[in-house]
Amino acid sequence: MPVLIGLALLVGSVHYLVVHGTNLNALFAALGPTLFLAMVCRGYWTGLFSGPTGLRCRTLTRTRDFAWEEIAGFELRPRKWRAVTVSGIVIVTTAGEAVNTEFIVGPNGRQPSMGLYSEAELIDLMVELEAQRSAS
Repeated sequence: MPVLIGLALLVGSVHYLVVHGTNLNALFAALGPTLFLAMVCRGYWTGLFSGPTGLRCRTLTRTRDFAWEEIAGFELRPRKWRAVTVSGIVIVTTAGEAVNTEFIVGPNGRQPSMGLYSEAELIDLMVELEAQRSAS
């Protein structure tokens, strides 16, 4: 639904630009829905994506690709999220870097929003990723 609203706002803004000509206010009116639509789409495509050559970790602001040879392992580590301490899957590279993912368990194992997972789900995911890494 937010995508449809953003798309409608974008179409309306572009229509306004075409009919009334380009001015600063109209440009800002078109830019807002465009940025909103881009962030909604980007949020839809966040997560971990594995393939035969490696792992892609996509967050709302960044995409990182890791070859299986670059990954030393996966850990469940505590971190801050929305002012509370949560546990999340961390990719540990062979260079010693720790990369947070979007897969987190809420405080005390609870799931306060749709983006959070149970601890059992995360452990299953880590086992599956580790198996894929070992098989490559």
